[in-house]
Amino acid sequence: ISELDRYIWEKACIQLRDWCRQGHADFYLSVNISPRDFYYMDIYKVFTQLVQKHGFEAKNLHLEITETAVMSDTKKVIRLVNKLRQYGFKVEMDDFGSGYSSLNMLKDISADVLKIDMAFLRATENEVKGQDILETIISLGGKLGMEVITEGVETDKQLLMLTEMGCHIFQGYYFSKPIPVEEFEQKYMNE
Repeated sequence: ISELDRYIWEKACIQLRDWCRQGHADFYLSVNISPRDFYYMDIYKVFTQLVQKHGFEAKNLHLEITETAVMSDTKKVIRLVNKLRQYGFKVEMDDFGSGYSSLNMLKDISADVLKIDMAFLRATENEVKGQDILETIISLGGKLGMEVITEGVETDKQLLMLTEMGCHIFQGYYFSKPIPVEEFEQKYMNE
């Protein structure tokens, strides 16, 4: 997985470089860091070298880490996240609520963005309870100074509910399924 991740990170950086050269320096891409990557490479060195090699600002590359990665070696990951943020990267806590959620972890780690797992939007027997927890997480993220993104938004009803809960950034098929770069550029960059 680490070699595949390196390949994807390189491709993302090439795309960011190209967009910056085209005058779109306000665009960013988010890339995932798998828990294994923390063991097999020097994450800080890899990402700082990629930014230097391709010549864009670190804030344009958002780094998504999962709760699982944090739980595996909390102190090491917290130090790394702090170093990455000091360099200028935005760090996103991905899939929050998907399995090992720890409020204590939110206290200790200084991520910029909290991405709430799509599981909270799935209909269950305890739909009201799930919505109460979702609203609390959105509020808590805001109080901790984090941007909050809800993943998996697919319907008008979900969008309205989340907006009423105070979430203002969303990800999901409601907006678009994954599309090729060329289609994205035609759709969103030709103003």
